[in-house]
Amino acid sequence: MFHPFLKKTLCHWVSIRMSPPRLAWARYLPALLLFLILLVLLQVGLPALGVPPYLLPTPLRVWSRLTEPGSGLAGHLWATAQAGVGGLVLGSVGGVLLAILFVAIRPLERAFYPWVLVSQTLPSAALAPLLVIWLGNGLAPRLAMAALFAFFPVLVNTTQGLRQITPEQRDLLHAWGASSFQTFRLLRIPAALPALFAGLRIAATLAVVGAIVGELAGSSEGLGYVISIATYHLQTDRVFAAVTLAAGLSLLLSVLLHIAERQIVFWHTEG
Repeated sequence: MFHPFLKKTLCHWVSIRMSPPRLAWARYLPALLLFLILLVLLQVGLPALGVPPYLLPTPLRVWSRLTEPGSGLAGHLWATAQAGVGGLVLGSVGGVLLAILFVAIRPLERAFYPWVLVSQTLPSAALAPLLVIWLGNGLAPRLAMAALFAFFPVLVNTTQGLRQITPEQRDLLHAWGASSFQTFRLLRIPAALPALFAGLRIAATLAVVGAIVGELAGSSEGLGYVISIATYHLQTDRVFAAVTLAAGLSLLLSVLLHIAERQIVFWHTEG
């Protein structure tokens, strides 16, 4: 016979898998409606108020720039996506590994964690040009900047999640003869997964921002490069088009991580 806890967990998992998909988009319907209303107000209000397009373009003007043939925005989006996703992977792996070391070796955390905090106070505007000097004018500095932006939220959330176990849970596994590694694998890692994915969703947005900061510091491609050049020529519609693509990339990464979380952390329900 199944242990009562295992039976309850199995039944809960089956109910989640067999239940029809929830209309998750319904919770975002008010925000979508508000966004559409804002677009209409901007489209109608900006010309009525006499705001020149070089100061604030209308949504349709931005859309036309997005869909303009030969604009090259798709290629620049791909360059930013490479740096952002690559930096997200590198920063997340580094954050998870360091969090595991912090939890396993407390003196290591007391020695290094203050310096990790200090690293977050460094201004990115000053660090990005240095990375270009050290790593060259290519993908490497943009990748490094994106990884630095993604690293900290993953580290903090994973460290907190790995410690979200009670002494009773730990003692129960020890009473069953579990080793320290088995306790870590069977108890700490599942307990840390919700916090880890929360950190990953934050890191996904920050990684895209980090990639764009690296492109602004010195690059010949990417959305940050587009923003820099278009701002110099007062092409604000092109600037807003690049910003829209960057926001869409961040949103896509966040949605993909949310889908992965619902499949992997199936026992964790959102409030």
